[in-house]
Amino acid sequence: MRNNILGGLIVFLAVVTCLILLDDITSSKDQQQITTEFSQDNAHTKDLASVEAEEK
Repeated sequence: MRNNILGGLIVFLAVVTCLILLDDITSSKDQQQITTEFSQDNAHTKDLASVEAEEK
């Protein structure tokens, strides 16, 4: 009986892992949102002031 429970647990974890992988592969919408957030962050850094060190 102990082997049956262990085998069932392994099969369950394998199925859950496959479902998570399929979800990650098929969700291209999330990738676009991440790219957009990085683009917006880069646009805001251009407005920041830069301080240059004085040469002696």
